[in-house]
Amino acid sequence: MVKYLVTGVGLSGLLFAVNIHAQQDPTAPLGWQKKTSSVTVSAPSLPQLQSVICDSQACRATLSGKSVTVGSVIRGYTVSRVSDSSVVLTRNQKQWQLSLFSTNIKQ
Repeated sequence: MVKYLVTGVGLSGLLFAVNIHAQQDPTAPLGWQKKTSSVTVSAPSLPQLQSVICDSQACRATLSGKSVTVGSVIRGYTVSRVSDSSVVLTRNQKQWQLSLFSTNIKQ
């Protein structure tokens, strides 16, 4: 009976030691601790231009499923200009031009 008790304690100690080593990087220098990452703020992704509809008065665009006009805000971007084939978005004094048609035309 004593043999089984000692073997059981020995195995549980071995499993505990393995668990400790699995939580640490075995290739890291002794005493080294991983730095905590700082929070990074990323700009929202650009909306996708899906369509532009113009009438005699103004143009409207569909960006990521939402109908917008000049002055509208979508995902943090302000619609600055809508033409018959493109939309200009601004955010933090930067501009992005979204075009309906690709500029890379394959022949």
